[in-house]
Amino acid sequence: MSDKSNAVTDDEFVEADELLASIPVEAEAMDLAEADGFMTAVQLLPKTPETKDWLPHILSTIGAKDAGTGSAASDKRLRALLLKRFHQIGDQLTQAVPLDPVYFEAEDEKAAIEALEPFALGCLEAAQTWPGILDTNSRAVARSLHGVLRHLPEEALGDFAQVKTILDKEAPLEDLPSALSDMVSCLAEIAHETKGYDLPELNEPEEGEEKA
Repeated sequence: MSDKSNAVTDDEFVEADELLASIPVEAEAMDLAEADGFMTAVQLLPKTPETKDWLPHILSTIGAKDAGTGSAASDKRLRALLLKRFHQIGDQLTQAVPLDPVYFEAEDEKAAIEALEPFALGCLEAAQTWPGILDTNSRAVARSLHGVLRHLPEEALGDFAQVKTILDKEAPLEDLPSALSDMVSCLAEIAHETKGYDLPELNEPEEGEEKA
């Protein structure tokens, strides 16, 4: 079992998101949900990049040099929170514990599944930056990756739009709990193939189940 004492708390999630939001807008920093998807994909890579190589991408998606909050203390705190979450994700994967992706719930129930878009966008950013996922020869990885990238916002789909159309027709997702369960299963399958981690036991979401 994972060590819950080392898990990021709800207050720390809020703090991390606020610190990311305090980075100047011109740096185009990720929000916490996108950063969570990014860090998850980094953990899924066959060879994990060093912190100095992946963390700056969260602070600036356009590669702005020395992007930060403007406060040394706040930058240090943000780095600590991101690393804590990064290691938590890694622990969950190695210990075959289902992941708990960060997302912001939509007010409109009809758009609830769209809450997973930032997470998927972060996953894509990491997969495009380092080899081992998008360029895989594994059919299992490619299939599971489709299950994650189907949640990309429309403007980011690109060539994947046709695949999403097929998935939405052949394997529709009814609500956010079912979409989340499917995504977590896909992420676990990728980790199984790229890192050799055991697959977690996943519970199917019950009707009407929601994330607190």
